[in-house]
Amino acid sequence: MNITCFTDQAARRTLATFLSLPVFVMAATSISTASSASSVSWRYRVLTLAPLGAVAWLALVIASVPALARLGVSPLMLAMCAGMIACNVLPRHWLAPLAPGMQLARQTLLRLGVALYGLRLTFGSIEALGAGGILAPLLMLVATLAFGTWAGSRWFGLSRREAIVVSAGSAVCGAAAAIAVASIVRSDDRETAVAVATVVLFGTVGMLVYPYLYELATSVWHWQIGQRAFGIYTGATLHEVAQVIAAGKAVGDTTGDAAVLAKMVRVLALGPLLLTLALWPASHGGSDDQARGAGRDWAKLRAAVPWFALGFVAVMAINSFGMVPAEWKPGLVAFDNWLLACAMLAIGLHTRISDLLRAGRKPIMLAAMLFVFLVAGGAAVCALIL
Repeated sequence: MNITCFTDQAARRTLATFLSLPVFVMAATSISTASSASSVSWRYRVLTLAPLGAVAWLALVIASVPALARLGVSPLMLAMCAGMIACNVLPRHWLAPLAPGMQLARQTLLRLGVALYGLRLTFGSIEALGAGGILAPLLMLVATLAFGTWAGSRWFGLSRREAIVVSAGSAVCGAAAAIAVASIVRSDDRETAVAVATVVLFGTVGMLVYPYLYELATSVWHWQIGQRAFGIYTGATLHEVAQVIAAGKAVGDTTGDAAVLAKMVRVLALGPLLLTLALWPASHGGSDDQARGAGRDWAKLRAAVPWFALGFVAVMAINSFGMVPAEWKPGLVAFDNWLLACAMLAIGLHTRISDLLRAGRKPIMLAAMLFVFLVAGGAAVCALIL
């Protein structure tokens, strides 16, 4: 009876929040007309972030309902799905005024949330991960990038640049890797947009499927897979950091922590990968002029390095040395959960299925093949070395 009442209250809050969204949108629209199109103030970004923050908080509240918690409903997945539904159902002009807040959540809040995730981990967590937990993500990164680059140009007829960009998105850390690699190999905007679309498409599929894959493997097939091992597998094979966190936490805290650590191994490898591509003329494909001049733009290289990953390591170090008061941690972790929920909601609001389907047949086929390669190959690698 208490659960039912709590659920009813959560439903009322949900309805009230969504009914209040038009008010926020109207307020944002009025400010939008007065603000400059070329420069968006932080005040406007924060204002347009407000409705996203309210819905993200609501996702956390709803996911904490005992009946839903027992079903393994993750607040991050709930926020992502809510965003995707709104994006594909509501007219574009309804969501357009919220674009600055969505961008703030997708970029700044996501990176801050990933960095603060280090509060849940210590250097002892890395030791518990073991050598296999570090080796598996690196092996999958190298294998996926090499196989995807070769297959993309040989089997699907893509340019070497486009094959590298699509493969990097699957192999390293999703859209951020695709955009960073694109800036080094000098792919055009269309190729970059297509690569990002494939990452969103198959990364979202993986995020939703992986928790059920764990249940299938352990409950139906009766495979002996621990949560830590599945977390390493998740971090070694899923595309985006946010997707890894959502899928891992849906299985359990142990899985989520191991998944984030394994994923950070791949993220931290982005810097050396960009440097390698910058110094390897063959990666740029095309003409000799491109090969001679490509990749020497060190400003782009420096800007593309995922500094938030170093922030994650720094926060984890602070936590390892006991520099964070114990009474602060629950509040900081709750704040971090809210940041990640905001980011997932914004990512969902930016995921329009019709746009994904227009990405192009060949890049989608390559990304689909790489997704299967990650799922099957990652399982084989983890089974051998964990």
